[in-house]
Amino acid sequence: MKHAFTKGLFVAATATLIAACSTDDAADQMPVAPGKIEVSLKAALPQSRAQIEVDESNGRFSGSWEATDELTVYAKGSTSGEETPKFTYDADAKVFKGQLTNATQDWTYQAVYPAVDATPLNIPFGAERTQKGSNFNGAYDPLVSVPVTHVGAEPGKTPQGEAVTFGLNRLTAILALTFETDDATVKAEKVKSVALTAAGKTIAAKSFDITLGDQSGALNASEPSETITLSYEAGSEPTAASFKAYFNVPAATYGKLSVVITTEGHTASFDLTDGIELLAGELAYTTKAVTKWDALAPAAAPTMEWVGHTPNAEGEYEPEEIKKPMDVKVNIQAEAGIESFIIKINSPILATILQQLGATDVVENTVTLDLIDGTDGAVTMVKGLLLPEGLTDLRGYSELLPLDLSGLVPLILDLGGADPNSIVGNHIFTLSMTDTQNSSITRTLTFYVPAPPTITYAAGAWNDMATFTLQNIPADAQTVKVQYKTTDESQWHDAEVNSDRTAAIVRPEFTSHTSADWTTLEAANVKPYKRKVAGTGILDGKTYQYKLIVDSFESEVAEFDSAAADRTNPAIPALDQKELSCYTTENNTDATWWGSGNNTFAKSLCKHDATYKGAHLKAESGGLVAFVGLAPGNLFSGKFYRPSTDGTVYFGQPYQWAKRPSGVKVQYDAKTGNVNNGKHGWKIAEGSPDYARIFVAIVNWEKTRDVTSGMSTPKGCWDPETSSDPSGDNCGGGQIVAYASLWISQTALKGSFNEVTLPFNWYAEDVNPANANYSLVISCSTSAYGDYLNGYKSAEMYVGDFEWVY
Repeated sequence: MKHAFTKGLFVAATATLIAACSTDDAADQMPVAPGKIEVSLKAALPQSRAQIEVDESNGRFSGSWEATDELTVYAKGSTSGEETPKFTYDADAKVFKGQLTNATQDWTYQAVYPAVDATPLNIPFGAERTQKGSNFNGAYDPLVSVPVTHVGAEPGKTPQGEAVTFGLNRLTAILALTFETDDATVKAEKVKSVALTAAGKTIAAKSFDITLGDQSGALNASEPSETITLSYEAGSEPTAASFKAYFNVPAATYGKLSVVITTEGHTASFDLTDGIELLAGELAYTTKAVTKWDALAPAAAPTMEWVGHTPNAEGEYEPEEIKKPMDVKVNIQAEAGIESFIIKINSPILATILQQLGATDVVENTVTLDLIDGTDGAVTMVKGLLLPEGLTDLRGYSELLPLDLSGLVPLILDLGGADPNSIVGNHIFTLSMTDTQNSSITRTLTFYVPAPPTITYAAGAWNDMATFTLQNIPADAQTVKVQYKTTDESQWHDAEVNSDRTAAIVRPEFTSHTSADWTTLEAANVKPYKRKVAGTGILDGKTYQYKLIVDSFESEVAEFDSAAADRTNPAIPALDQKELSCYTTENNTDATWWGSGNNTFAKSLCKHDATYKGAHLKAESGGLVAFVGLAPGNLFSGKFYRPSTDGTVYFGQPYQWAKRPSGVKVQYDAKTGNVNNGKHGWKIAEGSPDYARIFVAIVNWEKTRDVTSGMSTPKGCWDPETSSDPSGDNCGGGQIVAYASLWISQTALKGSFNEVTLPFNWYAEDVNPANANYSLVISCSTSAYGDYLNGYKSAEMYVGDFEWVY
């Protein structure tokens, strides 16, 4: 069924503007640009636009311009060229004021409403529109004038000095709809929106594009819509008892036009007409009594979603590191319309910035921003960053609203300035929204700036090493380097960063070896070891620089001095002391350093020698030891106890290491021969050459290593060169860190000391046993396998001082 429309006047052609120079007081108050003159344009027929009022009793309407109205004048001078100033309506003077070039020339004029900046002339004409109460909104009412030319005229005048006159044409039609209801349950409710739908017709688009040449216009092809939804500005919503809705639509012949009205609690749907022709510049109006209302289903509760993130059961999100760039979008929606929207930002650096921008609610680094009623500069800035372009008023907004924090959050990284630590830590955004039904939702988004990577130097396990502690290394860092060099070098060197990237180490270079320096069958069992390369690692007397590199981050260069601490290992006690218990006491259970198997059965096993100024070790084969065949002379660091025909050596003495030795210097003289005793097996075959043996072992033991030998089968025998697990066996409950070994095949005493330097062979080069209970073993024996009573019965050896070599 067709519903009656009343068609009003064609108003476009009768709109006239008169231009003239103005000299009123209001004009004098406006600053005039150089070379310009102020010009005022007066509307002769104001009903052409603005506050349209429809008088349905006589089919007429009237209107007036508003103080916020602007139009663009296209003025082209024959000598000055084209200019497109905006003219603004002065409500007191009832004129549009603007400026033109102050020149007498040929002038051509055209005007466009609403004002646009320049060509192309695209007037916004979208499907979502607003209206203040029941007042017409001219923002969607495109008007354009025909060109008028005046030759040899002053700006705004004809050649005869009269006011320039030109008219404006309306390019769309206007539907003016009045709705009334007597329904007591509805009429007091506020109207939220009126949606007009034209079946099969496009009535809205991204813009309405004006062509100046022929004063025409058409819808842009982008964002077409068959529906226009008119919402009322917050605070201006009329009640359902009586209200108006105005729709600018393209001139066309329309089929069915339908309307959906939504109030605070009800909705009404009906057809206005099933056929009508609307012409450009025409106003059609009708009044509709609405009798059938449907109660609205309760609006869904407000929602708030951080896109790409899933909250836990308590609605909390995992914190996210601030990076550049980053995509931070939050979709919010209040189907019932937004009543309140508050953002609290807990961030010391942002609190400072936002307070400078005018934020007034700042408490302990937390800024509270009211995005509904707040008007200060901080609110304006945040709304500009977060809200879609063109959206400034959130009150009553019910559509899905994407908030974009992608610009605001990474901005924090630029605020550190000279103090990067000022932005380190959490930056917490708490978003709270309440709808018109008083339902609320709150979500907290936590972003953080990690503390910058740090590096701390510590002296290494030995003086020739350095270790660095690394902190705050990002888990996703692609490159982590620690570099070092001496201050007199230009080339940086890479330290070794451990697998979990918590530490780095500088160590000397070591070469790997698998062969021994002696030639008996046992040499084949020597375990692989390492030897230090001279001149590598941290060198004495040098100042070093170091730095940390993590991807693009590079720490400041720091220094440490390898000579800052005067590191010296304690001297090994001298053997030229007749009172040492190893020379005088049968059981050396209280020995403070040196011990021996000197006992009542064979007191000559170890005694002081004044000629050599050291210890004299001698193998015994007769007398009281004849029943075992051989008692090798011995000297060691540790203790000795012989409760019976068996004796036990407790290898190891505490030692406070301060510096890594490269070797040990040893003084000795020796005599050995062919093996002629094998009480507990022939480790060296009978008749084969015997060896005297000296070794020095750096150990990391919690207890001594106990070796028992004598009449019984020996127990606990060990050799640092052939230990089955030197880096972790149960020798003393710990490691053998390194050893220096000397196998002596000399068959005659030379009468004076030989002096030889034995290099250390390393198993665990990073371990410094300085705090271990037992950390040094020195062993000297006239027979290498004396614990098995296997050797040369007439062997002798003199031992002098031991000295560290670096």
